[in-house]
Amino acid sequence: MLHLEFAVAPTEIKSLTDLALLDARLGFDRGAVLSSFPKAWFRDVSDQLRRTHNGTSLDRATERLNSFKNNKTVSFTRAYQKGSWINAAIVSHGNVPFHRLVEQSFTQLPTFVSSITELEDPDFNYNSQFPRDALSLAKAATALLLGAEKVTIYDPYICATKAGYLKTLIELMKLCNKGEVEFHVFSEEDGKPAWDRTEQALVEFKETMPENIKLYWYCADDDSSGFLHSRGLFTAKGGLIYDRGFIEPTDRYQRQELTDIIPMSITLLQAKAKSYNTSLQYEDFKLVRGVWSSHP
Repeated sequence: MLHLEFAVAPTEIKSLTDLALLDARLGFDRGAVLSSFPKAWFRDVSDQLRRTHNGTSLDRATERLNSFKNNKTVSFTRAYQKGSWINAAIVSHGNVPFHRLVEQSFTQLPTFVSSITELEDPDFNYNSQFPRDALSLAKAATALLLGAEKVTIYDPYICATKAGYLKTLIELMKLCNKGEVEFHVFSEEDGKPAWDRTEQALVEFKETMPENIKLYWYCADDDSSGFLHSRGLFTAKGGLIYDRGFIEPTDRYQRQELTDIIPMSITLLQAKAKSYNTSLQYEDFKLVRGVWSSHP
């Protein structure tokens, strides 16, 4: 997974300053996210802030806290053992490691940190290179896929008749845990097989997809503008740029090669979301074929 998961005890959020420090460091665009551990994390922090703030100060703190939900936090459905946050966090960390845990009694650096103010730049250095096998390419986007209701993928070379792309798509789909998730895949028309072959490949691919996935496949043309040249993935929370796209090479040695996957800036995410919003008239490209859909 590209995004670093930080677990912060609710008792560590005492002021607007604490929120500001986290706000400046965390975000899907920064490769670091706040773990909503436990599920009641926001309620617990809000209760604590009410004990130390009131009036305008409380309103400002609450507003800033609420803003975290959209682009800074992720839930990995971690089990929360009964008892103190410390014990529950240590147990959860033993099962699936956090990147950093923050609570005033912790002293075992670099993983167990006693204060938000003790987090330094090296604590936020995320890995941006991943092997090119399908599972690794998919797992890089784990934090974005969990909880996503819509996933948009754009890659000019992605092709429904090539197994290497379909393997990665399946692995991406498996990571989505919502009851219904839409996948919108944009491919460039140039260099692709005849559309009827693509449709047949998609019909066969549908049989292998998880039941909670609805797939929409688009064939596009940017009139040689180069707009469709870039490759990436995004959800409502954030996005990733895939330098070499989504294909798993057939050569097993090439699968071991590293490729760059980096977070999208908020500005780029907003631009891509606008360009690929299917409720709008497309301005950066045109659709060459009708949209293929996995459901009637």
